[in-house]
Amino acid sequence: MLFLDKGRIEALRRRLIEWYRVYGDKDLPWRNTADPWAILVAAFLLRKTTARQVVRVYEEFLRRYPNPKALASAREDEVRELIRPLGIEHQRAKHLIELAKHIEARYGGRIPCSKEKLKELPGVGDYIASEVLLAACGSPEPLLDRNMIRILERVLGVKSAKKRPHTDPKMWSTARRIVPKDPDMAKEFNYGMLDLARKICTARKPLCTECPLNDICIYYNND
Repeated sequence: MLFLDKGRIEALRRRLIEWYRVYGDKDLPWRNTADPWAILVAAFLLRKTTARQVVRVYEEFLRRYPNPKALASAREDEVRELIRPLGIEHQRAKHLIELAKHIEARYGGRIPCSKEKLKELPGVGDYIASEVLLAACGSPEPLLDRNMIRILERVLGVKSAKKRPHTDPKMWSTARRIVPKDPDMAKEFNYGMLDLARKICTARKPLCTECPLNDICIYYNND
């Protein structure tokens, strides 16, 4: 098991949450709901596009298709037209309708709070399953993507031997140990990670002098 400095982890948690409360994108509608269907819809719409683009169609999508049953019986061409501004609308519409039909057939329209069962849904992997568990089920799961991985690598020196770190079980285990156990703080921590990685701890030319984590960051202090 990787040794992680407890003091550094506590500082990371506290500062990231404090930063998110001031600078984070708290107004995003899918961050202010515990409806698992709304969270799944957002996750599928957010693929290969930006949050600001998704906001434009997200609420109208949920107004028309407020649950899996409504979408399962929808015409694919109508769904495509609604989500056309996001791009790859044929693929998105097909996958969303398949998802809705599967939830209806398998679970009677109820979305399970089980990672194993969530991952059985078409198009749902570890990350989307964790999103549902975190936001709808009160489980302190990490949203481990390249953004969180970048911060963990830079601040804590956490490394994966795999070419695709987000598929590394050890990386998931490490991330899970770092996320606060309190459900609300876990959400703020994860969303703070995503926003900090996008706004400050970018892949290229990170704004280290503006980062709230710079004095505990291995990358910054060894640069």
